[in-house]
Amino acid sequence: MPAAAAVPPSIAFTSLLYKCKAIQQFKQTHTQLIIRGLNHPPKSFRPTISFASLNPHGDINYALLLLFQSSTPAQIFLFNTVIRGLSRLSRSHYLSTSLHLFYRMIDLNVAPNNFTFTFLFQGCASCAHFDLGTQLHGMVVKNSFAYDVFVKNSLIRFYSVCGRVRDARWVFDESDDLDVVSWNSMINGYVRNGEILEGLKLFDKMPQRNDVSWNSILGGLVRFGSVDDACRVFNQMPKRSLVSWVVLISGFAQNGRPKEALALFREMQSLDLEPNSAILVSLLSACAQLGALDYGNWVYSYIQKKCIKLDSILCAALIDMYAKCGSIDLAMQVFHSYGDKDVSAYTSAIFGLAMNGHSIEAFQLFENMKSKGISPDSISYIAVLSACSHLGWVEKGFYYFHSMFDVHGIKPELDHYACMVDLLGRAGLLEEAENFIASMPMKPDNVIWGTLLGACRVHRNAEMGQRIGNMLIESDQNHDGRYILLSNIYAETLKGECAEEVRKTMRKRKIKRAPGCSLIELDGVVHEFLAGDRSHEKTQEIYQFWEEIVKKIKNYGYNAETRSVMFDIEEEEKETVIGYHSEKLALAFGLICTKPGSVIRIVKNIRICSDCHSAMKLVSKVFKRKISIRDRKHYHHFEDGSCSCLEYW
Repeated sequence: MPAAAAVPPSIAFTSLLYKCKAIQQFKQTHTQLIIRGLNHPPKSFRPTISFASLNPHGDINYALLLLFQSSTPAQIFLFNTVIRGLSRLSRSHYLSTSLHLFYRMIDLNVAPNNFTFTFLFQGCASCAHFDLGTQLHGMVVKNSFAYDVFVKNSLIRFYSVCGRVRDARWVFDESDDLDVVSWNSMINGYVRNGEILEGLKLFDKMPQRNDVSWNSILGGLVRFGSVDDACRVFNQMPKRSLVSWVVLISGFAQNGRPKEALALFREMQSLDLEPNSAILVSLLSACAQLGALDYGNWVYSYIQKKCIKLDSILCAALIDMYAKCGSIDLAMQVFHSYGDKDVSAYTSAIFGLAMNGHSIEAFQLFENMKSKGISPDSISYIAVLSACSHLGWVEKGFYYFHSMFDVHGIKPELDHYACMVDLLGRAGLLEEAENFIASMPMKPDNVIWGTLLGACRVHRNAEMGQRIGNMLIESDQNHDGRYILLSNIYAETLKGECAEEVRKTMRKRKIKRAPGCSLIELDGVVHEFLAGDRSHEKTQEIYQFWEEIVKKIKNYGYNAETRSVMFDIEEEEKETVIGYHSEKLALAFGLICTKPGSVIRIVKNIRICSDCHSAMKLVSKVFKRKISIRDRKHYHHFEDGSCSCLEYW
């Protein structure tokens, strides 16, 4: 038999390079070529440069090396591929490299085509480089690519990203050859720039819509808080993709409508649709808002049952859910079980520890994070400053505040200044807090002044409270809490007429007070109570039981605290006014419906009042129950007559 012909090395290596699945395999094969004194086979440049440029696990610098060191004739495809890869990296120096490649093409007499300009505009959009993009637009017109649909679509997106939606619309209107991508790009442009009504108008005119069209307008409505309109669009959709469910479920969760997020998920389940990680994160957020521990446990069990990979975002959401449901031990179990911890996991754990009265552990974890070589970000510093605030460690708070910029180069933002004002205010250092506000390098917002106003009420500084309160009801006229705090400060200093004047102003401006609301979960169902609520099916039993509770705790020294009740009524009537606050009704319901010895968990939308706080301590002692109440600021864990806040709240 004749001997088989030997396969030329170049062909063998070309075949091998086509089989490579990882950048390291490409590099190893390339190394073997160099060792054998062979050039990189020309036919294998396409797969190699494509992988290095476009694969998430590629290496753009390796692609540039191959392109510049190649001895083969320059090819437009290879230049375009590398420019496309560079455009995805959203960094200005990579955009400069793209431009260098563009001029290198021209030097080599390789004429740019429509895809070249498309990828260059994508790079300009990624870096929001308006001047360079407009120069390239001029070249496009000069080179007769202005009417190419791919170029037009990338131009529409470029101008939209740069905030020049009118220029984007001009490009859109000038074209006679529009495809569905053109319409979607223009709608996204309006949505991105906050012109949702214009986006809706264009959406209504679309000759043809696809999933992206529907999801773009759906996402735009959710982003700007028009969740009811988003529901209508969702119900009109001819076909709902998984993205559609993600957008609306997350929209409900992000806009403070957690019950509807859970209800929509149940509807999704009834259609046998499998949730992805984004939906699970939104569900955990909804559970955290509601304090729905049972439902949160179900989500975690689902993740484990379906072997869903616990990435950093899902891990942080789980930690946050357990912490906000008052189960800090479970939160820390999730934290310690997750191997590849990043700053988001640490930050969620630090927030959780601080919220649940474990500030010292929060400090330790913050320092542990730094010792692991993980740099804190701006949110991490908000978490550790919150821990300082909960414990009243003013000096330590200022140490961390200054180390933000001095050590990590993070410029403090309004949220960090608000934390410091809260820290000083809780510590009773009201003048220092006001001086701190005066020293801020930026204008303080109403949140910061509102924080100081709350501290004035707690520490009974009527003079400062009245001055700041009167300023706030003018600068922040639509915020009901400003009026309530100021009115209470007047009432507590026996200035009933002034308190009533504030209430009159509130009524005149048609400002409605957000009612105190408490949630309690029982067997996976969340029950909601308002102050003085009589809508629950067990109302009579709840009220009767609360009266029995009051009789028992009075034997242990309970006296209703009525000084903030401003009405000119008898003391006994004042006790009735505060006696049926929402958390008290939720507590009575919990004691009626849960097993002896089980923990009662309640979530309240506003700060717990001092009377309710006193009552809860005594109930925990008399009924031998652990009671966990999360108010607007943090958790109060009551047990055997004491609270985890140590009276510092």
